[in-house]
Amino acid sequence: MSEKDELLLEVIVKRRSGRAYSDKPVPDEMLESILEAGRRAPSCANTQAWNFVVLRASEVLNEAHEALSRGNSWAKEAPIMLIVAAREDGGCPAHQLPYFMMDVGLATENILLQSFHLGLMAHPTAGWNEEKLKEVPGIPDEYRIVTVIFIGYEGDIEELDERNREKEKTPSTRKPLSEIVHWNKW
Repeated sequence: MSEKDELLLEVIVKRRSGRAYSDKPVPDEMLESILEAGRRAPSCANTQAWNFVVLRASEVLNEAHEALSRGNSWAKEAPIMLIVAAREDGGCPAHQLPYFMMDVGLATENILLQSFHLGLMAHPTAGWNEEKLKEVPGIPDEYRIVTVIFIGYEGDIEELDERNREKEKTPSTRKPLSEIVHWNKW
């Protein structure tokens, strides 16, 4: 493996989805760089099914926080809530597969990696009332919220509740390749 390949893998390994956010604002140029990384993701037949809705005004964030599940209460400290939405029929129609989900996943990963590269944390989530959350910024009915990514600078984990503090202190684990890779047959 080349040195360049090692560097990318190192970034992928070090990136994490933290929960302790600082309220320090994220500069516009950093946010634009993150959104550009999402926009540059590959997509089936170049359909680019994703849409990004950036919530950063405190009054809008406060309203959007009401749609979060209790398990995502830690996210209320993040200065940016990025909603990633797509139409279910907005992606590549090949083989009647939901390619829009893969496209959004690729854009999300680019956003996570660029955020980390810039010294920020980005945490993709599930767990919200979709109807209520769509209402806040006026997302059209035909769009689905696929994920919500919280972005910001890392904060003090001691300010988290005990459950989330423990999650932050638990090392990230992955299944071994031998458990998930199949060579030539299952």
